[in-house]
Amino acid sequence: MQQVLNDLRELKLSAMASKFEELCASPLNQDLSVREHIELMVNAQLTVKRNRKIQRLQRESGLNCTIRMEDLELEEKRGLKRSQYLEFMRLDFISQHQNLVITGATGCGKTHLASAIGNKACIEGKQVKFVKLPVFLDELTISRKSGEFVKLLQGLLQVDLLILDDFGITPIDEVQRHDLLTIIDDRYRLKSTIITSQLEVKAWHRYLGEPTVADAIMDRVLSQSHRIELVGASLRWKSGVGIQEPAAVVNKVTVSKELPPKKS
Repeated sequence: MQQVLNDLRELKLSAMASKFEELCASPLNQDLSVREHIELMVNAQLTVKRNRKIQRLQRESGLNCTIRMEDLELEEKRGLKRSQYLEFMRLDFISQHQNLVITGATGCGKTHLASAIGNKACIEGKQVKFVKLPVFLDELTISRKSGEFVKLLQGLLQVDLLILDDFGITPIDEVQRHDLLTIIDDRYRLKSTIITSQLEVKAWHRYLGEPTVADAIMDRVLSQSHRIELVGASLRWKSGVGIQEPAAVVNKVTVSKELPPKKS
């Protein structure tokens, strides 16, 4: 037995070694077949490996990993239908390379909802990146001087789900507009993006300023996208998850149909 344990640990299969030791220690496991012993040991090692991957994905995402979809208390009377909740729990929009736009007033829970979806994606093995868009656009500008621009940009283009938080809360200049277009355009129909904004979508064009770039960004973001408008009284998050700001009512989830004209 000790030699088997030593061999498993040398192979860096510590979870299998621990499970093997546990199985051998209990008389209740003596009736298990060799196959059942192996299946339990392999399952223990796989569980550890999967948990490590989830932890790595969450760590690299920049998300608050305590915010979970499962902690949202559903109340139909407040406007969040279970069917809408389950749709985003399944992450269908990511597998279909669609976007999600979440709008609403300050403090209504846009960031929390986006983060909850992002954490669910990490648990399902998806690469996620969460950035405060105004800060990141400044970082992109600075990175041009340090030579890190391409590397920083590529990091966003490769993830399965990109969350751009706080779109539209600070002025945007010409360089930043084109950087944003590059990010959106390279991910278009290949990856999914969530954008949260205090601005109503109808105000985006004026905010972006340059008509040609604004048309291109809005076309790529809004085509084949889901829109969530957070309004009304707040929904509660279950206690014990380290959340101070409550999430808000979601009373409208629609696939965007009114799109700007397609630009070449």
